[in-house]
Amino acid sequence: MKTLLKLFFLAALIGLLTGCNKTDDFTDEETVDLKRAQVEVTVPFEVNLLGEITDLIFDDPECLDGGYPVRAVVETHGNATHMGKVTLTFAFCTGGPPDPAIPNSVYTFAASSFELTGANGDKLFLYNGGDAAILGTNVHPDYVTDYWTSIATITGGTGRFEGASGELQMNDYCTSIDDYTHHHWTGKITLVKGKR
Repeated sequence: MKTLLKLFFLAALIGLLTGCNKTDDFTDEETVDLKRAQVEVTVPFEVNLLGEITDLIFDDPECLDGGYPVRAVVETHGNATHMGKVTLTFAFCTGGPPDPAIPNSVYTFAASSFELTGANGDKLFLYNGGDAAILGTNVHPDYVTDYWTSIATITGGTGRFEGASGELQMNDYCTSIDDYTHHHWTGKITLVKGKR
């Protein structure tokens, strides 16, 4: 019996030793991904804004040099996921020639940067590469006079949004039934854990 018990322990020891010889080394890429997962979280993000055109500047040198006859200033307010009530001011060059590659293109607007500001003062920095405004189509109700879609890239922020990144699909339009610009953006935002 003692011999059988010794053989059993010897077999178990050999099994443990041979099983532990193989190592599971992580590649550098896997290590970085594991570290990132510990410090970042990606969550859905949605923004809904109503805007009012507060100024049209026709002699802005930066816009004129870029081929855009006017700088539009739009003051907006609304709500955003993870931010609550927000405000945002667009100031961008617009009125460029239609983009022939986009059907029903009416005019183009230039790239711009802007800040989405929460009620607590935290800011989210965004960049838009510019695009074309399009006349209403069958996709929208008849009262939509023009709309534009483009991508807003999240480039950082302050407070809880420091180091944030991500992309938002911008779906914006004007109507014949009110004087507001309407903005609905959806996407994902990657936040640094521990930022409050």
